Amino acid sequence: MAWKKLGPKDGVAAGAGKQFSLDGVDVAVFNVDGKFFATEARCRHQDGPLAEGKLKGDVIECPWHFWNYNVRTGKLLDYLKDVKLNTYAVEVKGNDLYIDV
Repeated sequence: MAWKKLGPKDGVAAGAGKQFSLDGVDVAVFNVDGKFFATEARCRHQDGPLAEGKLKGDVIECPWHFWNYNVRTGKLLDYLKDVKLNTYAVEVKGNDLYIDV
């Protein structure tokens, strides 16, 4: 894995998500009270765009069929056991976000 620059941290609003594409990997980055978390960008159900969902604390709700995931762990919180999104480490350096993909 390697650290890649995403862009300025203020590009991801507090309480929201934003999708990025790095080296063919789509990721969703979420701003939870000034802390940043990254998961794969698509819901495991039918590929809904997670960054467009509603972020409530550290839980993202898929905008298509309302599956809920913890953005810190990637774990699905309802419906099926053992479903988990891939997660990625995020670092803030100065005003920029970096992700380990």
